[in-house]
Amino acid sequence: MKIICIYNNYPITNKDFPTVEYPLFYLKPDTSILTNNRPFFIPEFSKDTHCQLEWVVRIGKLGKYVDEKFASTYFQEWAVGVNIFDKFMQAKCIQQGLPWEQGTAFENSAVISPFFSLETVSDFRSLELKLIKNNQEVFTANTSAMIYSIEQLISYVSKYFTLKIGDLLFTGSPIPAISLAINDVLEVYVNDNPYMNFRIK
Repeated sequence: MKIICIYNNYPITNKDFPTVEYPLFYLKPDTSILTNNRPFFIPEFSKDTHCQLEWVVRIGKLGKYVDEKFASTYFQEWAVGVNIFDKFMQAKCIQQGLPWEQGTAFENSAVISPFFSLETVSDFRSLELKLIKNNQEVFTANTSAMIYSIEQLISYVSKYFTLKIGDLLFTGSPIPAISLAINDVLEVYVNDNPYMNFRIK
């Protein structure tokens, strides 16, 4: 399985990368996954560890060149994810026109809650996401602000990669990244319900 991360799905853009008029994405390997509220250990090489909170969907069937009007049949489960990366290394690679997986695809850099059926939420297109760091709210956003819908993303990505059962789609984040340090405690909420709580080590 693979993890597909959308880079530019909210109006706020990253000043380190030029604006593009289509979904920009990158991949993480399955070794990036961290679950069950286990602690995240900052890698020795990381000089500037940051994170973003994202809504995640799990692909439910095989698909290639998926038509947008049928894309809703390709996902039935959702989660919330904390996408961790080294901001210094990522920005350096981007500025030099190089691939940036060194800064984004390392071990345990995709922290994911348990998955739930779409039926557990009244409207997945309008979910309130909240990140609390050390008892202070540092992030709040709503999935209604997405530029590209889940169906549009699935259709677009499937032009380049065959989607397999179990693939994960991180749908992007609307705000600049949040810095992380050893002993930080992160709590994640969706519609004011707790979904994750883990420590940075």
